[in-house]
Amino acid sequence: MDEATRKSAKMEIDESLMLSTFTMRRIGLSFNKPQNTAAYFRQKLNFVLSMCSICIHVSTELINIFVTFANSPRVEDVVPLFHTFGYGALSIAKVFVLWYKNTVFAELIDELAGIWPMPPLDEDALAIKQKSLTASRISHRWYFSVSILGVCFYSLTPIVVYFFQVWQGQDAQIGFVWVSWYPFDKYEPFTHVAVYLFETFAGVTCVWIMVSSDLVFFGMASHITLLMRILQRRLESLASIKQTDEENYEEIRSNIKLHQTLISPNLLIKLGTNPSEARLLEPFMVISSKLFLGSALLQVGAMCWYADDIFHANGDVAAAVYNSNWYKMSPRCRRALLFLILRCHKPIAFTAMKFTNISLVTYSSILTRSYSYFALLYTMYSDN
Repeated sequence: MDEATRKSAKMEIDESLMLSTFTMRRIGLSFNKPQNTAAYFRQKLNFVLSMCSICIHVSTELINIFVTFANSPRVEDVVPLFHTFGYGALSIAKVFVLWYKNTVFAELIDELAGIWPMPPLDEDALAIKQKSLTASRISHRWYFSVSILGVCFYSLTPIVVYFFQVWQGQDAQIGFVWVSWYPFDKYEPFTHVAVYLFETFAGVTCVWIMVSSDLVFFGMASHITLLMRILQRRLESLASIKQTDEENYEEIRSNIKLHQTLISPNLLIKLGTNPSEARLLEPFMVISSKLFLGSALLQVGAMCWYADDIFHANGDVAAAVYNSNWYKMSPRCRRALLFLILRCHKPIAFTAMKFTNISLVTYSSILTRSYSYFALLYTMYSDN
């Protein structure tokens, strides 16, 4: 691939990851180097502020859990505090991976640009590419929109509750976004405003981190699946036109190299399920927690979907080889194809910390067992 084509491919990939790079810039990270010194220091300052805010937020949440447990060690008082703490702690883990592996992800994008399908493409390959990019773009926009809607609703809930109480004629006071502990009186006028703004900033930062890290995985997984489907199309069309034995062998060899490239990156994916529950304090808080639950289910579901897609796409490569005109080729070419089939029989699966494979089966298992535990706990701690 020449340099001009490679740059065009890189632009297409960058465009497909546009929302991910946008959210990464909000927390002071980027796959591209800053253009000048001022941009460099702005990026570092933004990253430091984001990290400080999220670390302070998680620390205050953790201290509040300890204080609540010391004063009232009841499960129904302590457990509802874990979902926001877990979300923040997971954000810290994900932003650390993004920062530490930033160069690795940038190199992976450059490597992907080298094998990206560029014109001229046949009609089938072009249709596969357009369909995959369109689906990826729509799913990214939906995930981004739902995540932003959730954090906005969560941040605005105290204000909405305040006006609702005023409308009801009650003694109203603006609350806080999170239930946290601070070493000062947070109900003083100045500190009240400062804490509210800080908690809003910390919540938005958590969402920026989650969206950026998740969309990087979703985008790369979608592109790997796209390339595997185009590879299937190439394998099915082997020996469809008359070629010499050497030409057939070189075509098979190039397809095997592409397949080895697609399965070679050692992507370490950490899957975290975020516990969520409905705190029956105010009607608006119930809706807010439902949005939090929906965001968590969407995050885990999308990750399992893309991982499952790669798993089945790799298996379909073997079927594409079998459906090709392999019987028209020489024994040398058949041996090469047999090697590819045997390699495809070894499944590719992303794992959750080497604990279990990530797939739609895993997702259904998570939902089933989570509901079972929820029903059990609800029965145990129900007033009736």
